[in-house]
Amino acid sequence: MTAPPADPPPDGQRPRRSLFPWREGQANAAVQRQRQLMNLRAALALQMVQSPRDLDILQQFCELVLQHKVAEHAWIGRPDAEGSFQTLAVAGSRSILSSLCAPLNAPDAQESTPIALVWHDQKPYYSPALPATGAFAAWYAQLRQYRLQSAAVLPLPRGPQNWALLLLLHRDPEAWTGDSQMLLEGVVRGLSDILEDWDTQQRQMVLGAALKSALEGVVLCDVQRRVLYVNQSSFLMTGYHQDELQRHGMSVLQGPETDIQELARIDRALAEGNFYDGRLINYRRDGETFWNHLSIVPIRNRSGELTHFVGIQRDVSREIQLLEQLEYESRHDRLTGLANRRALDDELEVAMARAGRNGTQLALCMIDLDHFKPVNDLYGHEAGDVVLKVVGRRLRDALRRTDYVARLGGDEFVLLIEGYHNLEELGLILGKIEAVVKDPVQIRPDTVVGVRLSMGVCIYPHPRVKDMADLLRFADQALYTSKARKTTRQRYWVLFDEALTALPDATAKPRRNSRSQRDPRP
Repeated sequence: MTAPPADPPPDGQRPRRSLFPWREGQANAAVQRQRQLMNLRAALALQMVQSPRDLDILQQFCELVLQHKVAEHAWIGRPDAEGSFQTLAVAGSRSILSSLCAPLNAPDAQESTPIALVWHDQKPYYSPALPATGAFAAWYAQLRQYRLQSAAVLPLPRGPQNWALLLLLHRDPEAWTGDSQMLLEGVVRGLSDILEDWDTQQRQMVLGAALKSALEGVVLCDVQRRVLYVNQSSFLMTGYHQDELQRHGMSVLQGPETDIQELARIDRALAEGNFYDGRLINYRRDGETFWNHLSIVPIRNRSGELTHFVGIQRDVSREIQLLEQLEYESRHDRLTGLANRRALDDELEVAMARAGRNGTQLALCMIDLDHFKPVNDLYGHEAGDVVLKVVGRRLRDALRRTDYVARLGGDEFVLLIEGYHNLEELGLILGKIEAVVKDPVQIRPDTVVGVRLSMGVCIYPHPRVKDMADLLRFADQALYTSKARKTTRQRYWVLFDEALTALPDATAKPRRNSRSQRDPRP
């Protein structure tokens, strides 16, 4: 017994029969391919870049392509220095994929394969259905031998550079049409981003290792100036552990001798997000001071937003100490520790300007030791050096705080005396100097010697003095007169004006072996 026929469906609910069933199949196939590409993109977005090798990332991508049925063969390669394509990753038939890549320097390479064309133009190439004739006909014929019907070749950039190519092959002649091409290019961009992130992580790993082992102290802070990281060299330099600096901040390195103006420069640079480079005194954990050469580098993200500061510290205490020592030695006499000719020139220029500005007088006194040569000849140069050091110390101690003493060389010294009111007061100062220098000098436990002074004085301002050279020369000429009158003089010092009166030709007769005629170096 047959079943009764089913009741016909109500009007408006009858199933429609398509007039073009193949179009529905094509639409369904296109939707399926787009779904496959979106699944691939989602899988790629979930991929964690933790591989120690970028080639592993590429290989995993090719395997995902086949897993999500986006293609039946996937290949990533790049040309070497000789133009031959080297395989970086492959999923599918390696022999098929390798046979399709002709060297870039082969005859008519760009005209014979789309791979060479895409590498040259850096634009994606799609062949949804392989033609039998025309450009790349031989290449297409080779694909048809393997029953492959469509190909896609896309450039794979890495950062700003052209880096590799992606080749996908499929049996479906309509594998990548319409929106599928846009989706596929989005997937490739995602792969490029993963490679760039991997490069960034590798650089960070290398940078992290470098920071840990760097000889310079490195401190990483956020924009609120909170300490995030301190390397081992910074701890060895300052004595502060990372957790201590995180609690107290970098201001714990500051102290009474830290330059406030330099700290203001640092604050201004940080507030404006600018680079800073300078030196300042900091304090170690044990309270010891050190000179810190500090460079602060602002770090910005891709959007230009300030995110961090990196401080690079270097202990330059030894360097500054050496520089200060060199500067001191360049301006001081090595034997007596007094200022030398270079320092005297600088001080004399300032003193003359000060006297002219304040309307005061400056006395330049040139000294030569009497009876010094017999000490050298009789007892030797070591004894002479003892005398010079003692005389230099006595001159320095006898002068007031505002006065200045320098050694020109040999047994010649120069005094700069300011702040006296008249010639009588100057005479009292010079008399005190004569008294201390005339005291006996013990050169050996059982030997005492004595020296005397001759001095020439020129007072500035003076009508004949136009510059510093005149002042020195006229004082030297007065000294010449003083030594010439050594047996008859009433006092050991002679003014330049007195020298002109006593010896009218004094200005024309420089003292023999005068300092002005010799090498001015100490």
